[in-house]
Amino acid sequence: MGRGILIALGVVVIVMLGIVIAGGTTRGPVEQPIPFPHDVHAGTHQIPCLYCHSSAERSISAGIPSMEVCAGCHLPGGVPLVAADSPAVRVLTAYWNAGEQIPWVRVHKLPDHARFPHMLHVVAGLECQECHGPVETMAVMEQVESLNMGWCIQCHRESDARTDCFVCHY
Repeated sequence: MGRGILIALGVVVIVMLGIVIAGGTTRGPVEQPIPFPHDVHAGTHQIPCLYCHSSAERSISAGIPSMEVCAGCHLPGGVPLVAADSPAVRVLTAYWNAGEQIPWVRVHKLPDHARFPHMLHVVAGLECQECHGPVETMAVMEQVESLNMGWCIQCHRESDARTDCFVCHY
């Protein structure tokens, strides 16, 4: 390979590395098919995050709650009960009656080349708010942290966690 090609390849690698390190961006509120007020559920009613996102303590993904999780409180036996007159519960009931899952829109998204094993972070004692922000105050969920590589590395260094590539890139 000629010297010019090697230099060009080196520049491309440096630029790509910069893009990877800069990584994610914060996102504003995301419109959902059913308005879900985290401030009411996690704030006012103090429902723990792991009640709806139960897979977070045992898998890589925290998971997006299924219809059955919502229906367990709002539609026991298929009959609207909790906040039965609210427009959101009416929409929930329509999905339930149609036998469809709610098409929730993912709010926190990492690049495909990175992994965030939720179970390791939950077991380590991190509070969900450390990455997801003050969820219990959000009427509409939004991504408040960049979730970029530099942000993650800083947290890992502050907590003496591993920072080798294979922790997140596998």
